[in-house]
Amino acid sequence: MCIVRKMASLYCFESCRGLMQLIALLTFICLFTPTLSRPNEHVIAFFQGRCIPNSCQHLCKNIDNGGYICTCREGYRLNKDGFTCSALPQETAVIHSALLNHQTFYQTLSEPGIIKPVENSPELDHLILSDGTHTLKAADEGHIFLDNQNVDSKDSLLKKSKQKTLDKDGTLLKSGHFDQKTDVVLSEDNDSEQNVKIKSFDYKQGPSLEYMDLKKDSIDLKKLVPDYWTEQIYKEKADNLNRKKLKEDSDKCKSYKCEHNGTCVLDGGLARCDCPFGTSGEKCEKVTDVRYPKFYGNSYLALPVLKNAYKDLEIFMEFKPTANFGLLLFSSEFENAKADFFSLALIDGFAEFRFDCGTGTGVIRSEQQALVGNWNTVRVTRSENRASLWLNDMGPVHGLSKGNFTRVTLRQHLYMGGYDKMSLIHDRLGTGKGFVGCMEQLIINDYIYDLRGDNGIIGDTQFGLNIGECSEGVCNYVMCQNGGTCMIKSADSYVCLCPLGTGGENCQHKTQVHIPEFRGHSYLEYKGLGRSALSFLEIEIVFKPLGPDGLILYNGYTNDRKGDFVSLAMRKSYLEFKFDLGTGPAVIRSAEPLALNQWHWVKVSRTGLEGVMEIFQDIGNLVTISHSQGAFTQLTLTLNLFIGGHSHFDVTSKYANITQSFRGCIQKIVINNKPLQLMEDAISGVNIEGCEHPCVGHPCLNAGECVPKRDVYSCSCPLGYNGLNCEKEAKNPVDSPRFMGESYLMYMEKKVAKRISGNKIDIRIAIKPESPQGLLFWSSQDGMDSSSDYVALGFVDGALQFRYNLGSGEAVLSYNDSRLFDGVWHYIHAQRDKQDGFLAVDELDVVEGSSKGTYTMLNTNKVLYIGGMPNVSQNTLRKFTTGFKGCIQDLILGEDLTLSLTENAQKGRNILPCL
Repeated sequence: MCIVRKMASLYCFESCRGLMQLIALLTFICLFTPTLSRPNEHVIAFFQGRCIPNSCQHLCKNIDNGGYICTCREGYRLNKDGFTCSALPQETAVIHSALLNHQTFYQTLSEPGIIKPVENSPELDHLILSDGTHTLKAADEGHIFLDNQNVDSKDSLLKKSKQKTLDKDGTLLKSGHFDQKTDVVLSEDNDSEQNVKIKSFDYKQGPSLEYMDLKKDSIDLKKLVPDYWTEQIYKEKADNLNRKKLKEDSDKCKSYKCEHNGTCVLDGGLARCDCPFGTSGEKCEKVTDVRYPKFYGNSYLALPVLKNAYKDLEIFMEFKPTANFGLLLFSSEFENAKADFFSLALIDGFAEFRFDCGTGTGVIRSEQQALVGNWNTVRVTRSENRASLWLNDMGPVHGLSKGNFTRVTLRQHLYMGGYDKMSLIHDRLGTGKGFVGCMEQLIINDYIYDLRGDNGIIGDTQFGLNIGECSEGVCNYVMCQNGGTCMIKSADSYVCLCPLGTGGENCQHKTQVHIPEFRGHSYLEYKGLGRSALSFLEIEIVFKPLGPDGLILYNGYTNDRKGDFVSLAMRKSYLEFKFDLGTGPAVIRSAEPLALNQWHWVKVSRTGLEGVMEIFQDIGNLVTISHSQGAFTQLTLTLNLFIGGHSHFDVTSKYANITQSFRGCIQKIVINNKPLQLMEDAISGVNIEGCEHPCVGHPCLNAGECVPKRDVYSCSCPLGYNGLNCEKEAKNPVDSPRFMGESYLMYMEKKVAKRISGNKIDIRIAIKPESPQGLLFWSSQDGMDSSSDYVALGFVDGALQFRYNLGSGEAVLSYNDSRLFDGVWHYIHAQRDKQDGFLAVDELDVVEGSSKGTYTMLNTNKVLYIGGMPNVSQNTLRKFTTGFKGCIQDLILGEDLTLSLTENAQKGRNILPCL
C-alpha cells in the first residue's frame, strides 16, 4: 500500500513492499492542510481491477487509467479501509456570515488552497460561509447550524438546529441570543468541541466545512480563510464596482441616441431604446400608426380608468399570442394591486382571470389552452363576487372571490399587454411576464375600444411603451383592379375597396346590382337629410341581416364625433335606433333579437324627443318607445347619409359606438315617405354586390319591372300586358279596368290638362271600390310640398275625400258611408268653382266646402293619374298611402270630355279587366 499526502504543496510518497503480492493493491491518499488538525483527515483508497457488484459498500467508480475507488453516499464518510462507510458525526457546522448590503462576489475552490477574489467581477452582494447544503434567506444570515439534517424551511431549520453564530467581524461565538442590530444568534448549548475545517470557499455559496477542535470559547474564522475580505473591504469594492458599472452603463447610453423621446435602457448589458406609443424601430425612429397593437413582452399600453365596472364587468378580447404566457389586461385600486384589482393573463397557455373585491382573490382558469400562433377569443363576465370565463367559446368556467365584499374599486388605468410596474404585482397576478403577440379587439361593457392613440377625437390609448403595428406591410404587395384600393381590415388581412359597378376579391369583374348586398366593408353614400328631419323623421326599411353586428344607416352633423346624429344598427342581433338632438342620445332597442338570414320590415320614427321602433311580423307587430335626453327638439343632419356602413368611422358620433359595417341585404328604404333608389341615387359606394333574390333572374317579361317583396316578388306590367310575369298580352282595349293597389293610368294630353287646371274643374266617374284606402284621381305641381297646388279624389279609412289646395290652404270634403263597398257601381260627381267645391255620391248625398285664403286658380304639372301613381305615399305627402283597389269606368272631365281609360292613357301599370 502506498500513502500519498499533500503537505505544503508537496506530495510525499511512501512505498510499502509487503502488500504488493495481494490480489488488489490498496492505495490510501490522505488530504492534509497544515493549519487544520490531523485526526480527521480524509482518506481515499484506489483498488486494481474494475467495478463489480459488492466492490464497495456504497458506490464504486472506475478510474480512467485502470482501477477503481469507493465513495460514500451523502451524510457518510469513507473509513480507513477504503471500502466501508460511516455516518458523519451528528453535529456538523454550517457557518453564515453577517449580511452585507451589496451584491454577491464569489470564487469556488475544490480543495484547500489560497482563496483570492476574482478580478473584474461585475457583482458583489454578501459573504456567506456555508456547507452548500442549506440556503437561508437574508434574515437568517449570520447563523451557524450544528446538524446535518436537510430541512425545507427557515422555521423548521431553526427548530431542528443547535445554533452558533459569527459576530459581524467574523468571530465564532459560543453562546448568546439573536440580535437584529448585529445579526448575531448565540447558541443555547455549551458544546465547544467541534471539528471545523474550511475545505473550500465561495463568496456566494460559502465555505465547505470539515472538522477541527474548538479549544476556545470563540475562534476567528477569518484566519481560516486566506485573503478574507472584511465588511469594509466589501463595501469599498462594491462601491467601486457599482460606480464603474454605472459609468459604463452611462457611457453605453450616451452613444446610443433614441429619437422621439425614447429612453435608452440596458438589456443584458446591451443598450436599446424604450419607444413611446406611436413610435417604433431600433432607435424609435419610425412614427407608427397603431390600430392593431403588437406586443413584445416588454410592452404595454394604457387605456382610460374603467368607470361603472365596480359591480358588473363584461370583457371580450380577440388576441393572437406567439408565446403561451403574458398579461392581457390589468387594472387596480392601487398601483401595487394590494387591494382591489382584476387581471386577465395567459399562464402556461391557459387563460386565467383573477379578481379581488378587497377580501381575497378569486382565480378562474380555462380548461383548455389558447392556440399559440392563432387568433383566440376570451370572454369574461363578473357580477359582484361571481365570475365566469370562456376561451374560444369553450366554457364557461365559474369562480368566486373570497370574503363578503362584492365591489371592485378601480382607480388605475386599464393596462393592456403589460404593466409599467410589473415587479410590484407579479405575486398577485401569478405572472410577471408581458404579452407577446397581437391584439385586435377589446370590448368592455359594450364599449368598443379604439386602440389608436387618443388625439381628442378618436383613439382610447392614453400612453404606452414599445408597441408595434401588427398589420404593417399587409397591403404592400396587393394589386386591386378597376380603380380599387387596398384597405387593412384586420391585424393580418386586407380587403380591396371596389367602386360601384365592380366586384370580386380584387375588383376584377363588373357587376349589375338589383338588390344590394353589403359584405362587412361596404357602404352607399347619398345626399344627407339636412333640415328635412328637424321635427319629424320616419324611416321604413326592409332588410336581411347576415351577421349580428353592423351599421345599417347613419347621418351626422359634424366630423368631430359630436352633435346631432341618427343611426340604425345591428348589435348582438338586436336592432338599435339612436338619435341625438345635441344633448344626449335616445336609444330604442328591439325587445327581441332579429333572426339572421331572414327578411325584416321595420319602421322607426322620431317626433321631437320621442322615438318609436315598430317591427312588422306575421304574428303581430313589436313596438318600442324611448326618449332623447335634454330639452332640444330639432334634428339637424348636415353631412351625407350612409347606408350599410361608413367611409370613415372616425367621424361618426362616439355615442353611436359602432365601427363595423353591415353584413346583409337591403331591399327597400323609405325616408319621410320618399323611397330611396338604393343604386340610382347613390353618390358613391364600395364593395356592393348583388343579393341573391328571384328578381336577379329578371323574371318579368315584356318590359315588366320586378318588384321585390322580401323573399318573393311581383311584376309591375306595362299597359297591355298582365299575368304573374307579364306574359299575357291584352288583345282588346279594357273599357272597365281593374286596379290592384299598385296600378295606375297616366294622361298627359293637352285636352286633359286643360280640364283639370284653372279656376274650375268638373269630374264624373263610376267606381266599384274593394278597399277603404286608395287614390282615385291626382294632379299636382312637381316637387310637392305642404303649400303646393293639387287636386285629388280618393279613399282614406273608408271615407271618400275630395281635396284641393290652390296655394293658400287646403279644402277637404269628406263623405263616409260603408254602402260604397257593397260591390256595385257608384257614381261620383266632384266639382270646384274657384275656392268652393262640392262632392255628390249617386246624385243623392252632397258635401260642400271651400279652400282657405284668396287664391282661386289651380296650377299643376298637367299630368293626370287615375287609380294610383308611382310612390303614392311619398308623392302625396301621405295624404294617401296606396293606390285604388277596385274597378273604374265612365270618366268624364269638364262635362264634355269622355276618356277611354286605357286607349287614351300614355302609360299604365298592372291594369286588369274588371270582372
